[in-house]
Order: sequence, then structure tokens, then C-alpha cells
Amino acid sequence: MLKSVRYLPQCALAVVLILIGQVAVFGQDQANTSQPKSTKSTSTKSKKRKKKKTSSTSFIILGSPNQAASVVEVPATATFESPVSQPAAPTIRAEKSSGIKISPKGSLPPPGVATAGQIIISEFRVRGSGGATDEFIEIYNASGSDHTVSSAGSGYAVAASDGVARCVIPNGTVIPNRGHYLCANSVGYSLASYPAGNGTTATADATYTTDIPDNAGVAIFNVSNPVDFILANRLDAVGSTSEANTLYKEGTGYSALSPFSIDYSFVRDLCGKQGSITTFGPCTANTPVDTDNNATNFFFVDTNAFSAGAGQRLGAPGPENLSSPIQRNASVSIDLLDPCAAAAAPPNRVRDFTPGPSATSQSGTLDIRRTLTNNTGGNVTRLRFRIIDLTTFPNPSGIADLRPLTSPDVAETVDRAPCGSGTSSVTVRGTTLETPPTQPNGGGFNSSLSSNTVTLATPLANGATIDVRFLLGIQQTGSFKIYFNTELLP
Repeated sequence: MLKSVRYLPQCALAVVLILIGQVAVFGQDQANTSQPKSTKSTSTKSKKRKKKKTSSTSFIILGSPNQAASVVEVPATATFESPVSQPAAPTIRAEKSSGIKISPKGSLPPPGVATAGQIIISEFRVRGSGGATDEFIEIYNASGSDHTVSSAGSGYAVAASDGVARCVIPNGTVIPNRGHYLCANSVGYSLASYPAGNGTTATADATYTTDIPDNAGVAIFNVSNPVDFILANRLDAVGSTSEANTLYKEGTGYSALSPFSIDYSFVRDLCGKQGSITTFGPCTANTPVDTDNNATNFFFVDTNAFSAGAGQRLGAPGPENLSSPIQRNASVSIDLLDPCAAAAAPPNRVRDFTPGPSATSQSGTLDIRRTLTNNTGGNVTRLRFRIIDLTTFPNPSGIADLRPLTSPDVAETVDRAPCGSGTSSVTVRGTTLETPPTQPNGGGFNSSLSSNTVTLATPLANGATIDVRFLLGIQQTGSFKIYFNTELLP
């Protein structure tokens, strides 16, 4: 039974926002008749967790559009509704890959270079809607501080399992803490216009022209000479179950794909639930999970939720480069738009039962409004939200199918502290579903929503607030959840 409360206390959010509740049509669910046809649904139980615990907190909102909300504040690593194991202890890569023979010809890098797990692969694909060369490898700095590339050679090499380097991150390159570096095939890469920083897009930081075969493994090394591509110099690797060379994958590998030319990517888990649509409760992570197991650390997303062999999940690729905004959950707080109203009541949550387009909102929409405060200590010039957990297609009965959508600004009347002292009118800023790729079914896992009113010309000052809305199309009603990371640039 839910205990109701009148309003949500003002509290800081470092992992942004979990919303769990009911999208109900007066207690009656509608089946989705226009969603992509499901051939297989994956909802795996988490076996491994992120190596490091996070100290941030989140809040959970439970209820239905006709109920007041129950609010529980919990540590981000706590359990809720379903069991969550403790984070796994750090593993030693040499022990996990004991079958690999280290060549005595390889040379070790000088002191001060990145070590295994500090610079990792966070998203990739080896084929896309443009064909076999529509591919990219996204690198992430997980070291905990800005990292300056320094190696015995010319930099850090990203290589495929044929032993050929596809790109090299040059010595002297500074990858910000939690920042990215993007390597892409210049022959076919089709996502170069995906938004990145202020006036920039997701163009490759380094390019190559030699195709990486379907299901081949990829690794990043802290050296650049191919003779030194050995386990001792490997920073990270990801490959499929069909990849024979264990130097280019971790664990047994991700499930091999049928070679469909679709807009997909493999995304490293940012929540700790392995991309599960049906697992509720708080995320146990908000940075990339790396337990040296490709099968559980990465999950498959695509814009049509096809079954290509590695599980179905509506979502989108979102390549990030050196100019892209960086996850700064701890530097913002998110509160109810109207703290004097219940979390599940207007204007904080608005349910519109009017049917929309059959591909995105045949059962209407759910509109979630929040107030974000900039606590970075300086201006914010770029603001977007990346979806890391969501109930969406393919979903079983009783679980909502939500589709994040672009929304315009709306005017709203709010009552703010001291409650009952009077109302005021505010503008709630819409958010834009970022493309490419085209997302004809709405957004999903790894999709990003931009607040386009925050720019270099109109920054959000330190201590200032912005009212934002997240519009979700409803294809099927039921219990729902949505979890964002906040990405910023100063």
C-alpha cells in the first residue's frame, strides 16, 4: 500500500531522476497494435555490478495519474522492489584471460600511461543503416580525472582483431574526466551531424577507412605499435561470441548479430540493470559499468527494436566525441515544478488521453515537468538528458511502453513556497529528441533530449533554475520508469 504525501521536499539529485508509477487508462490497459513486431524479448537478471559504489542519491516516485505519490529517498546503490547484489569486487584481467599467452616481443609502456579499465570502449557498432562501413568506436575516460594520452609510441591504438589499428589517439590528447573520444570509418559513418557541444556535432576525432568485419572484436591499447598489441598493454576490449581471438573480447563476448544494415549500437550499461525493461528500482550506477564481461556490460539498441540476435530494445546510437557535453549529475538538482502539488498531480505530471500518431503515442501522452538548478559554480552553456533506463518496447503486459518525444514550450501556473501564498505563471521549456538517427518510433534507451534554450548566448547561470518538460508517448499502459543522466558543458 502506498503512503501519500502532499509535496516532494526540495532535495539535491546527483543521479537525476527515477520515475516509477502507473500509466493507466482508468485501470484498463490498451494493447499496442502499431509497434514493431517482437520476435524475442530480453529481460536479463543482473549478475555483475559496477566496481565502484556511487555516493549519489536518487528518489523514487510511485503512483498513478489518479493518486498522490509516495516518495522514498534512497542511496543509489540501495535495493528496491527487486534484489540487487552488492557491487562485484575488482577483477584482475590477467586471471580472467589466463589462456592468453603474452608475447615476449611486446614492449611495456612507460610509467604514467593509462592502465586497464581507465580508458574504455563505451559504445560502438561495426555496421549501420549506411552499410558495412557505417561504424564507430566511442572511447570513455573512466580514470576519475582528466587524462593526457602518453605512450611509448604515437598514442593509444584502437585495433580490430585482425591486428590492424583503425585509429590512434595521439599523444598529448586530453580526454576530460567522463569525456569521450570518437573513432569512425570515414567511408560510411552516417551520424556526424548528431549534436555534440556548442555549435559542434559528433564528427570523428580520428578516422579510418578499413572496414571492421561484422562481429569482429575491437580493443584499445596503451601503445601504437602492432607488435605490442598484447594483454599487458590492453586497456579494454569488446567482441562477439564468434570472435576467436580472446585478446579482442572480455568474457565470452556479446551475442553475435545477423548482419542487418540498421541504426543500432551496442551501449555500455549506465544504470546497472543490463538494459532490462522489466527490472524496477533505482539504478546502481550512473557511469559505464565495467566488470570485464561484454555479455553483461553491453546491450543492443536500435531505432526499430529489431531482433538481430543480441536482444530487442528500442533505442538509438548516440556517439560522443571530445566536444560533447559530459555527465554532471552531481552538479545539478532536480525538483518538482510545483512543490506545493503532489508529484503525480498536475502540473508536475500531466496525462493526456488524446490518441496521437500510431507509431509513438496511440494511447496518449505523459508529460513530466521538473525544475533544474545549476550548482556547477559557473555558467552552463549546453544541457541535455540521456535516457539510461526506461520501460519501452518490447514490453510484457502490465509494463508501459513509453516513447520519448520532442516537446514545445508551455505556459503553466504554479504555487511555490510558501504554499498557498499565491500562484505565478512560468514557461516550461520543451526538450528536443536529438537526431540523427531518425527515430520514427520515438526515443528509447540511449536517446538524448536537449534543452535548446541553454546556449553560449543564453547560458544558465550558477544558482539559476530552468523549468523543463519530458513528453512521453504511450503505446501501452502499465507500470513505468524512466531514468536520465544530465550532460552539461560550462
